[in-house]
Amino acid sequence: MSFLADACPRVPVQLPEDLLAPSDLARCLPVLLWLMDWSGSSDDLLAALPHAKPDIDVTDLRNTLAVLGYPTRMQRLRRGHFDLRCLPAILLPPGRAAAIVYRDERGQVLLFDGASGEVKPCAPEKLRGTLLLVAEASVASSRQSWFNGIARRFQGALPPLLAISGLMAVLGLAVPIFTMAVFDTVVAGYSPETLPMLVMGVVAAVVLEVLFRVIRQRALLRIAERLDRLVPSAVFTQLMSLPTALVERAGTASQVSRLRDFAAIREFLTGSFAVALLDMPFTLLVVLLMVVLGGWIALVPVGTALGFALLFWVSRGSMRLAIDQAARANQAREALAVEALETVRVLKLGGAEERWIDRYGAASAAAAVASARVSTLTGSVLAASQALVTLSGLAAVVLGVLSVLSGAMTAGALIAGMMLIWRILSPMQTCFVMFSRWEQTQASIRQVDGLMALETERPSPLEARMAPPEQGAIVFHRVTLRYLPQSEPVLAGASFAIQPGQVVAVTGSEGTGKSTLLLLIAGLYRPQGGLVRIDGHDVRSFNPAVLRRSIGWVPQSPGLLYGTIAQNLRLARPSATDADLRAAAAEAGVLEAIEAMPSGFDTRVGDNHSSRLPRSILQRIALAGALLREAPILLLDEPVAGLDDACAKAFTDVIASRRGRCTILMATHRPSHIRMADRVLRLRDGQVEEVEQSTAPSGPRPTRTPVGMSLANAAFANLSAANTSRVG
Repeated sequence: MSFLADACPRVPVQLPEDLLAPSDLARCLPVLLWLMDWSGSSDDLLAALPHAKPDIDVTDLRNTLAVLGYPTRMQRLRRGHFDLRCLPAILLPPGRAAAIVYRDERGQVLLFDGASGEVKPCAPEKLRGTLLLVAEASVASSRQSWFNGIARRFQGALPPLLAISGLMAVLGLAVPIFTMAVFDTVVAGYSPETLPMLVMGVVAAVVLEVLFRVIRQRALLRIAERLDRLVPSAVFTQLMSLPTALVERAGTASQVSRLRDFAAIREFLTGSFAVALLDMPFTLLVVLLMVVLGGWIALVPVGTALGFALLFWVSRGSMRLAIDQAARANQAREALAVEALETVRVLKLGGAEERWIDRYGAASAAAAVASARVSTLTGSVLAASQALVTLSGLAAVVLGVLSVLSGAMTAGALIAGMMLIWRILSPMQTCFVMFSRWEQTQASIRQVDGLMALETERPSPLEARMAPPEQGAIVFHRVTLRYLPQSEPVLAGASFAIQPGQVVAVTGSEGTGKSTLLLLIAGLYRPQGGLVRIDGHDVRSFNPAVLRRSIGWVPQSPGLLYGTIAQNLRLARPSATDADLRAAAAEAGVLEAIEAMPSGFDTRVGDNHSSRLPRSILQRIALAGALLREAPILLLDEPVAGLDDACAKAFTDVIASRRGRCTILMATHRPSHIRMADRVLRLRDGQVEEVEQSTAPSGPRPTRTPVGMSLANAAFANLSAANTSRVG
């Protein structure tokens, strides 16, 4: 029973206490989703919550709502101002538990207390604290310039940062003014009694400047931390949401490089460039002071700025070309390394290590040459910028000395002016150096924007979709699929129908598309022609995540992720209890093997540890995960190829026990499994043929039966009217 059940019995989403600790925020989250008419399940909510974290804070709550399609914004309540149109919203009162403010059907404003679970009327004008409001998400506009949208979320931090930088600029004038006063008043006027007062003033100014500098640095670090939490997670989510065919066509190295692009962007926006950029608007104040001190010496920073602009214009083209060439060379080297690591066993068995080492050496040499060219150009530009700064300092000295000799400037003013010159030139040089990397940063931003603009297979969480399939009826209607546009079709106009509860064996020679047929049912591939229907609905009308949770899948080569066996099994059903795990493992015939491990279900696997387990155990663990879903469709992709009879018997027992309870499709060559099937489909030359059971294991080429158009069309028409209800 959920801890939420007593507090708000009408809420359909319930969270088990052993997976999420009871708290005010944990109670408010499902209630808010219920008030927003969210149509997901407990498993959907648990999948969106942070993993391995029993309690959640406000940041976790906002991230979870964003994943579910409800971005939020914070708004501080002002006395007497409360817009009822923004409800429902989460109220974060100071020093008290979170609550939800909403209106019922009669328009009465109610407050759900996250601590006690009580609901009571409230007066909106008396509420105090901060509101967590659900913002309207615009998918189309966010895709036009995704990173700009992220950057706009930090607009509120810019005015305080500029204010702090302005105060620092004013306080930074204290040391030059102090120096001028010491030389012109204390020394020249011989008035030592003013020195202690000047020292106290300048020390106070320096301490305040250091304090403001620390505050600004911490603010930038918080922005960088928020970017670290927002952007990589969103980019990775986008990568995981892309269609499978698109992800598989791109290499692993190119996908990982998308995540690396963000590191360069973050450093550019929150590092030394950001500090220099915040200081630059206030250099005008310093220049005005220099005009007051010495007149012509103020022309030096203006001339330096023009020199930096000219140097940037001259070096921009060659620098951009060198950076692009170095990026491509480094990406080619990384792709070669990743490919070698992924196929290390093939390389060793083929005795091709030396050739691959030679290829990697050549790629490394090309990358080194390209990187050296970038370093050479960068070094030349840095040397030129340093020379420009040095010449500017010398020019300031010459102009200052001439002003002193002409009586237009005192000696103290000259020293103060030189200190101000260096205070201007330092951020100016930093901005120039960072602007030389602007092309690289722009390319990274374009990469991230391009990735986020790709069409995903995941619909908007706010979009209404079909309810998950419950019966397991499957229809292929003239399905055509090619892996690549120029390749031969794997399926060419395939049509067949499978009734709920049937056991179907899919056979055929290697490479004919048996696994592809199963992946089409799971929605991982989309056909170029025709329709795949489940329970009378096109698979594209389902939310892919919801559809796949309604399908049990056992691959030919299962793998376990890093974590415990229990955590791997709960990937199939996050809300499964320990008793559910034991029942599924027992049905898959792997309970005894798991309990014999050192820590039972808490045995840690993955991170190369799962490869030490026998493949028969891995296969049965995968079967247990598929059974844990209690799905109406079970897909088995060559599950016992090359394994022992004990593992084959476990699958045979499951097929026998689940017959009639769910639709089972198995790609197999094993005669014992084929004999258990109600029907046998054979893939040949892109076509699907129904095989008589007596000729399934062996024999001459079978004749085609009317599994094609007549039966498929009849089932197609019947199933179209079977289930037409929508949710959301």
